Amino acid sequence: MSITSIENLSNDFFYELFDYLDGYHIYESFSNLNYRFEQLLKSSYLLFKIKLDSLSDELYSDTFTQFILLNKHQMLSFHLSIPSEDELCFSLFPIDSSFDHLESLVLNDVESTILCLILSNLTCLPRLFSLTINTWHTLQDLNDIYRLIFDLPKLKYIKFSAEYIDTSLSLPFALEKQTSTIEHLLIDHPCTLNELSALLSHTPQLRRLKFTDSNDSNSTITTILPPIRLENLTNISFDVLFMTFDEFKMFIKNFECKLKVLHFNNRSEDKAYLDGNQWEEFILKYLPQLEKFYFQYDEEIELESHGSADIDDFNEFTSPFWIERKWVFETEMDSCTIMHSIRPYK
Repeated sequence: MSITSIENLSNDFFYELFDYLDGYHIYESFSNLNYRFEQLLKSSYLLFKIKLDSLSDELYSDTFTQFILLNKHQMLSFHLSIPSEDELCFSLFPIDSSFDHLESLVLNDVESTILCLILSNLTCLPRLFSLTINTWHTLQDLNDIYRLIFDLPKLKYIKFSAEYIDTSLSLPFALEKQTSTIEHLLIDHPCTLNELSALLSHTPQLRRLKFTDSNDSNSTITTILPPIRLENLTNISFDVLFMTFDEFKMFIKNFECKLKVLHFNNRSEDKAYLDGNQWEEFILKYLPQLEKFYFQYDEEIELESHGSADIDDFNEFTSPFWIERKWVFETEMDSCTIMHSIRPYK
């Protein structure tokens, strides 16, 4: 295609094309190509999505630094991997209020001290709606991290994944004036139910909660929890290892919410999860607006037995309560595991 034919293409075509490309690569490829491209790159309608990993030499290049500093107002998202104990990348282009179009930030492999340093600079951003944190470092100041997250004035979505936590989360329950704007909260790190409840007290506008804890942590509720009002919460997803049915019920009963969708995966030795009457009583009393129910309960097969219960024990899941809602109970077995599940009929 000739330069003349390129120049005849509409600006909308370029904006649509650029939406699929990394912002810095766009800048390198098209800057200084001709006047029209230079004007497009400087247009306030063109917003850049930046994605760089920790091995990229671009992160430390003078050209990249200049690109960031000259185009602060056009930065839509950053997706960065931060080398361990390396603050240089953010000292080169510190995030401040001039990044007034930055809506999404993804931080991978970030160390605890650097994470706090970055978060403390984000409160000035007027459009930061989404924050994702993935770290494989051991975090030692989880309280400070969550305080900084809850201070972000426009945040709607937060996903926080951490494999190693070296401290308990002792965040106090929130006062009314200390609440966050978060609507989607995804937690993938060790956390007790008491600690999780304290976190949720800071998010009264929450619509969706996803909690994953693959560690062997103690989930027991050790104190009487104050009720938490979450009027907008309609979707909860739990994927945990060891939590008793009583603990789960106590946790859910503590919220004033109108739950419509519940996903719950558990690997436990508590056979109460297989009691259809208990589920029916609990749902009718505390989750009357529940529309979709997805449940999986895995148990190991004991060598001296052929299973935990006879199939007749599950007739409770064929009562009118389950039939009217079209929720189907199923049991599958492999060489070492029995998998019980409940799901909407398809």
